[in-house]
Amino acid sequence: MSESETPIVETDFDHHDPAFVADPHPVLAEIREEHPLIHSGHYGGFWLLSRYEDVTEAAIDWRRFTSSVVGTTVIPPSQPRDYPQLPIELDPPKHTLYRSIVNPIFAKSRVEALRPDLHELAASLLEPIVERGSGDFVAEFATPMSLGTLGMFMGLPVEDQPKWGDWVRRMFEGSINDPEEQKRAGQEFQDYLDGLVAERKQERRDDFISLLLDTEVEGHRLTDLEIRGFGVVMLMAGHETTAGAMSMTAQFLAEEPEIRSRVFAEPESIPSAVNEFLRLFPSIQVFCRNAAEDLELHGAKIKMGEVVALAYAAANRDPREFPEPDACVLERKPNRHVTFGYGHHLCLGANVARLEMAVMLAELAERMPNFELDPDQDPVWRARGDVRGLLALPLLLER
Repeated sequence: MSESETPIVETDFDHHDPAFVADPHPVLAEIREEHPLIHSGHYGGFWLLSRYEDVTEAAIDWRRFTSSVVGTTVIPPSQPRDYPQLPIELDPPKHTLYRSIVNPIFAKSRVEALRPDLHELAASLLEPIVERGSGDFVAEFATPMSLGTLGMFMGLPVEDQPKWGDWVRRMFEGSINDPEEQKRAGQEFQDYLDGLVAERKQERRDDFISLLLDTEVEGHRLTDLEIRGFGVVMLMAGHETTAGAMSMTAQFLAEEPEIRSRVFAEPESIPSAVNEFLRLFPSIQVFCRNAAEDLELHGAKIKMGEVVALAYAAANRDPREFPEPDACVLERKPNRHVTFGYGHHLCLGANVARLEMAVMLAELAERMPNFELDPDQDPVWRARGDVRGLLALPLLLER
């Protein structure tokens, strides 16, 4: 990481400020271009890296920027707990060991096998919106689509899907607005996962929990707490991030009819378009590490244990890496965005998320190619700005 010509800046930067949540990119652009490293006093204090080179170097340098501090990946934590999310909150070599357990589940062939069922799910969710000529895209499509995909992928009960969404929403929203509600939701969520583990111990099924129960690591079966750690990641990260990406992409397409028409008219462009939409609208805006030792970075002294936030959204629009960084360039190549992280912590579910996005675009093109924002109802953003997405997106179909 190169030295900066500008001094370290102590700022009032707050990634959960409602103004930032609604439009983070001007704020991040100013920080990125003027100050490669800033410090904020919010949430116990943290440093922020925003340039692509710095973010990617920190993401792969686990010896200096550790992931193994429980509850630091997002601040404040979305769920009170004293056990790690697996394998996210581990460093190599343990991260490599635990990730290898679930790598086969995320094989491209297994993910691709979901495609027909996801098309069927997407079509069924869009049908009522098409019939009415209007609808809340988040409540009626993005949320049930992401939860339904998770249910298929993990082999978990379809009837429980509304509970998952409710718990995740209350944990994420409560971490900012209502800590007591967050705790209640977190406990209900943990009790549910523990209940599934107890049931599968009695009767195995063809699902994610049963697979983990039959897995050994370092000569022992996974403990109940380790299985819970995997389950938290799958349900929280797999739902909230994908629903956020789908909602922000739909909002953009409603506002940009020319781009929408081009994508819908050229199905072969969808994979590249998905990658560009993910670059422009990452659900995870900021993801955190801890300094594993005393560091000197851009002239600042960072003490061991201090939080260092990696601004993925800022890195994704760094002009040093992406020409015309704020433009939607559907055929952009290369497109080495960090929406799914970087290095050994590259998101396990990246292929699932890409497939969900591709299916969404294909079904929108077929069933509701012309839509716009409802002028009488404003979109509503989630409370958090580190895991960003819409809580409501009212749309009208153009007749």
